Amino acid sequence: MLHGAGPVAEWYRGTGLRPVLSALEPDQAEQFLADYSKRIATAYPAAPYGTVLPFRRVFVVARVP
Repeated sequence: MLHGAGPVAEWYRGTGLRPVLSALEPDQAEQFLADYSKRIATAYPAAPYGTVLPFRRVFVVARVP
């Protein structure tokens, strides 16, 4: 559950979008984020209780024999 304005776009901005944004010029990155935010808000609409962002987490435990 994410809260705030544009929470899904903000989430991915700090993770998966970093390589994309670093490859763009600042004005291109700004335009990309504006377009991306509009599209992602349609796919993950906000509700009164927040925005649901389902994603799979994998936790791995390794042991050395």
